[in-house]
Amino acid sequence: MGFEDLYYPHPLLQDLMWDSLYVCTEPILTRWLFNKPRQKALEVTVKHIHYEDENCSIHFHWVCGEVLCMLECWVEDPNGDYFKKHLARIPDYIWVAEDGMKMQALVVEWDIGFVLQVLLACNMTDEIGPTLEKGHEFVQESQVEDNPSGDFKSMHHHISKGSWTFSDQDHGWQVSDCTAEGLKCCLLFSTMPPEIVGAKMEPEWLFDSVNIILSLQSKNGGLSAWKPAGFSEWLESMKRDPAPLHGAANLLINSQMEDGDFPQQEITGVFLRNCMLHYATFRNTCPLWALAYYLNGCHSLVVQSSRT
Repeated sequence: MGFEDLYYPHPLLQDLMWDSLYVCTEPILTRWLFNKPRQKALEVTVKHIHYEDENCSIHFHWVCGEVLCMLECWVEDPNGDYFKKHLARIPDYIWVAEDGMKMQALVVEWDIGFVLQVLLACNMTDEIGPTLEKGHEFVQESQVEDNPSGDFKSMHHHISKGSWTFSDQDHGWQVSDCTAEGLKCCLLFSTMPPEIVGAKMEPEWLFDSVNIILSLQSKNGGLSAWKPAGFSEWLESMKRDPAPLHGAANLLINSQMEDGDFPQQEITGVFLRNCMLHYATFRNTCPLWALAYYLNGCHSLVVQSSRT
């Protein structure tokens, strides 16, 4: 790794500890007394990797995991089918652009759900009917149709039939908030004329989505760490007071650029200390969504405040 690419340099003490552990323990773990448990652990790990490959269509949750799984398959058998299948999916997330090599972390269905809700909130159905129809079809096709194969509970998986994932259908891992957004889109489209937005989703698939969400609900009423059950009191109080909404809308309007775009902010998300996120889609989706709701939901408040 080049120095300019090392986002989080390792302290010298950390490198010394890692190197010492490797030099001191690797010879011991390869001895006859320890090599059998180690070999068993490696076999279990490989079994889980292959299970993920089979159930995710060689499309892991993050590209970093996908690369590591591909490396394992190459070490296991450079000419094997698993490694060849990984090679076939490389163009899905790595390509060379005009300014260098790019890596796509996820093909996020979650974002599509947000974009469609933004378009619906703009009340422009007559103008963008074909776009809504294609988006509606994409959301329906992205829903997971089956649970993981085999004894998925022993492989530390949960039911996934009827869910939406953080990526695409191949990913196969259910996520509560992604499922909620996909379900919300389908319910919104079900209230609209099918000749404009396409056929409604079958009720049984809606039931499966609800079943997934309920199965992920915790004892305190929340839905995992990603989907809280309700709003905080301070947010409810802000909804009753229109002043912060006016200020927020004014800020968004003034920040919009001449071409209609919104300025790209600096890197605002980092996880695992080396994977950086800048949310390129959200910079357009979220301001437009907020302004659409502001104009539709708060119009009466704006009129009332202007009269007083």
